[in-house]
Amino acid sequence: MVAGVGLSACGGGSDSPPVTPGPSGTDTPVDTGSTTPPVDTTPAQPQQLVTQLWSRHLQWVSTQAEAQAGSDPYGIGVKIGEALLACGYAAVDLTVRADGHVLPQNVKTHLPDMLKGIRSTGAICDHIGVNFTPLTDPLNTSWLVAENVEEVLAVAGANGIKRYRFNNAGGTAVPGTTGTLTLASFANNTFGDTMSALLDGVRVNHERLAALNAKYGNLCGVAHTHGSNIGTSVYDYDYAMRDIDPSLIAINLAISHTAGAALGGASNPAWELQMRRHMPRIKCTAVEDMKATVNASTGALSGTTIEPLPGTKGGGVINWDNFYGHLLRGGFSGAAESQIEYSIPDALGGTISLNTAFFSDNAAFTSGRLTPAMMTRTMKNASTFIRERAASAGWGKDGSNSSIL
Repeated sequence: MVAGVGLSACGGGSDSPPVTPGPSGTDTPVDTGSTTPPVDTTPAQPQQLVTQLWSRHLQWVSTQAEAQAGSDPYGIGVKIGEALLACGYAAVDLTVRADGHVLPQNVKTHLPDMLKGIRSTGAICDHIGVNFTPLTDPLNTSWLVAENVEEVLAVAGANGIKRYRFNNAGGTAVPGTTGTLTLASFANNTFGDTMSALLDGVRVNHERLAALNAKYGNLCGVAHTHGSNIGTSVYDYDYAMRDIDPSLIAINLAISHTAGAALGGASNPAWELQMRRHMPRIKCTAVEDMKATVNASTGALSGTTIEPLPGTKGGGVINWDNFYGHLLRGGFSGAAESQIEYSIPDALGGTISLNTAFFSDNAAFTSGRLTPAMMTRTMKNASTFIRERAASAGWGKDGSNSSIL
């Protein structure tokens, strides 16, 4: 007898197949279909967690005009890369949008050289952030034109970009009209099949993006869990991406956004269930913590992002050991990106939110409220926190087949 085969909880030591009573009381062998599946002996690929910063938080290295309309995108890229490394990150997610480092209409002239400048410093830049807004109307392709989608992807794919984050924000002007595009969203008082039909429309537009991604070098577009009520849950995104190759269309899990939409109990909060259920679709993460506040008058619960400090476990609602542990055990390889949305003390005795884009000629800097040293210190704290909590969860340990950049 082969070890472990032929014995059952009901006893019996025979290797003969199990039987069931036949129609006349005879015993009929059951076809178990128990062919032993082949053992996969392919070595597991090493996993890598990349510390990455959204370049909106580095726009202070130049003026807006220097970045968007200047004649030296390479030089701006060098400044971005140097500041990024000083902040302790390995990689930068470069803004390619109306209020970003590269304007979509300038992508041909500015993006290649800015990428070269960033990479010349030793910094990694293989992600960009865009404002593409796939709509719920399957027949409406105006967003592809309004946001210069094909040209952006063509240039990105030809210059070493592997992933781009979309659904960051709406408001893009529609050419030839006075209207703007808004992120796909469920209207109030819509239920069931009506909501599913909207997601079916989004899926058609996701297919259009996937086709362009394949055309321009197998880019992967990751939808940001943010910006509309469709984007607060990975479940709706996953439905709107069904049967689409996750190497072409996937999810950027912004944990504070999904957790804020589903604050839960200690054992199985909703964000953990979402994360575990949809891990094959999660190719990037945004790693901000948050705290919950109860309104003393109404009892309403709300959440605000908080600064993670090295040497602590965060102090918010996210259990970071579980978060990074799920990523490690689930086979994740990709970015743990800081998208800084909290406030810090300013230099003049007040507080200032970092949830905005500050160029060096912004009043926040010219007034003295912020300095480059303050920005660098804050982001260094954030990158150190990522490394500490990931290491605590097992990333980079001997035998884990993983590393942290």
